[in-house]
Amino acid sequence: MIGEATKCDICKRDKQETNHWLVAITCPGYEGILFVPVEATEFRLEGYTYQDICGQGCMSKRLSRWLDDLNAPAPTTPKSEAA
Repeated sequence: MIGEATKCDICKRDKQETNHWLVAITCPGYEGILFVPVEATEFRLEGYTYQDICGQGCMSKRLSRWLDDLNAPAPTTPKSEAA
């Protein structure tokens, strides 16, 4: 049976047997990111976002992106004018 190859969600590299892959887990509405070994995510829960990460370099890039998003200013809504 031919399965679809797993690719890193950051650099798009194909998964190899010797790579030490991680999974970045986030959940909308919660401030946090969790990195776990890919073996720990055999069963994935609905509502969470899982990203395959090929190693430490891409993990650092993903963490940096998450921190940038966390520190981004919240969108503001225009105030309605009173009549």
